[in-house]
Amino acid sequence: MKKWVFICNLFLILNSNAQNFRGFQVNLLPGFLIAHREYMANMEAHTYGLEFIYSSNFSGWKSMDEHYRNLMWGTGLTYFNLGHKDLNGHVLAWHIHVEAALKKKSKSLTTFRFGSGIGYISRPYNLQSNKKNKAIGSNLNGNMQLLLKHYIDVSKKSSLILGIGVTHYSNGNFKRPNLGINMAHLDIGLLRKVNFVDPITKRELKNLFPENGFEFNIGYARKQIAVADTRFFNIYSTSLLYYFKHNNTRHWRAGTEIFFDKTYPYQLFNEASLKNKNLSEFTEIAVKIGHEFQFGRIAVVTDLGTYAYRPNDYKKRVYFSIGFNYCLGNNLIAQTRLKSHMAVADFFYWSAGYRFSDQFLRK
Repeated sequence: MKKWVFICNLFLILNSNAQNFRGFQVNLLPGFLIAHREYMANMEAHTYGLEFIYSSNFSGWKSMDEHYRNLMWGTGLTYFNLGHKDLNGHVLAWHIHVEAALKKKSKSLTTFRFGSGIGYISRPYNLQSNKKNKAIGSNLNGNMQLLLKHYIDVSKKSSLILGIGVTHYSNGNFKRPNLGINMAHLDIGLLRKVNFVDPITKRELKNLFPENGFEFNIGYARKQIAVADTRFFNIYSTSLLYYFKHNNTRHWRAGTEIFFDKTYPYQLFNEASLKNKNLSEFTEIAVKIGHEFQFGRIAVVTDLGTYAYRPNDYKKRVYFSIGFNYCLGNNLIAQTRLKSHMAVADFFYWSAGYRFSDQFLRK
C-alpha cells in the first residue's frame, strides 16, 4: 500500500512538473489585409508577421491559478509587413494576452486567446505623401487580437502551434482617418518550455477591493471627427456602477455613465459653433450592464450600454465597450476602454476608478 502511495505521489509531482512552466513562443503569421470598406480596396494585400512572446501557464497568485485551470498568459512583440511597402508600410506592436483552455487532452491543448496592446504603423495617411491610405491616420495605434490556437506536444519541452485568428489596429478616432486595419491570418509556431516550476510557492493576493460595492470613475478621451478638419476634441466622462461577485474570478456590473462630447453641436470648420452651448447640447447619459473577468490584478471588462439621453441621433443608441482594468490596490483602479457603436469606433478612453463597499446599505 505504501508503495502505491509513493508511486501516486511521484506521478503527481511529475505531472505537476509537466504542467507548470515558463517559456517562449515564436509564431509565423501569414495572412491577408482585408478591405472592409470599398475605398480601401487598394490596400488589400498578402501580409506576413512574426511574433516573439514570453508564455506561462501559471501566475504564482493562488486565487488565479486555483480557479483558472490550464489558463495561459503572455506578453511580447509582433511584427507585421502589411504588403504594400509605400502604401501600408509595416507595424511593430507590444501586447499582453490571456489564453483560455477550450479542450485539453494528454498531448494537446486548444485555447482561445484575447490580447490587446499598442502598435507603431510606419505609413499612416498623410495628405502630401500618402493620401491613398484611407484606413489609418496616426503612427500610434491600439491593437486587439483574437486567436484560436491548438498546441500539439512533440516532446516534454516543445509544442507545435497551429491556429487561426484576426489582428486589428486602429486609433479610436484619435486622428482621422480611422477605419482600422484588419488582418486574417494563420498561426504556425513553436512553444519552448525553458523552466518547469514545482512546487510553486503561491502568493495570496490581498483583497484589492470589496467583494460587492460601488465603483466611481472619471475618464478622458481625445478624438477627431474628419480628415480635413484637424481640430481635436477633448471628451470627459464619469460613471457610477454597482458591482457584485459572481464567483472568485467574475463580477457583474450595472450603472450609469455620462459623457461630455462637444462633437454633437460642432459644425465642420466652424469653431464658433461651440460657443455658448448649453450642457444639454453635448451631454450623453447612458445606462449600462457589464461583466468582469479577474486575472489577479488584471481584469478583462465588457460593457453594453444604451443612451437614456443624447442631444441627437448623431450616434447609434446602443454602444459597446471592451478593455482592461488594472487593480492598483487600496480600492484604486486604472482603466482603458474602446467605445464603439456597432462596428463604428467612437473613441479610446482612459479612466481612474475607486471602489467602496455596499456595507453601509446593509446595516
